[in-house]
Amino acid sequence: MSENTDNALAVAVAALLSVVGQAQSAQVPTPQTTLTVPGVAEMLRCSESLVYTQLKDGRLRGVKICRRRLVPMAEIEQLIRDAAAA
Repeated sequence: MSENTDNALAVAVAALLSVVGQAQSAQVPTPQTTLTVPGVAEMLRCSESLVYTQLKDGRLRGVKICRRRLVPMAEIEQLIRDAAAA
């Protein structure tokens, strides 16, 4: 092979490795930790009815899957930060 072909091949390989490296860096995000209403109540040391009331009022966001309500850990942390700032 000539030096020109080797150089073109090296550039092509470097470009391919660059694209593959970018594709690998965009990994699937880790799943978000969620707690059930009894778990939230235990963590916050309050009643389950208070957690349900906060979910209903919108002060705490969660998702309903079948008959279970799940609250993301980020929501609980935000509630704690808001309470500490008040």
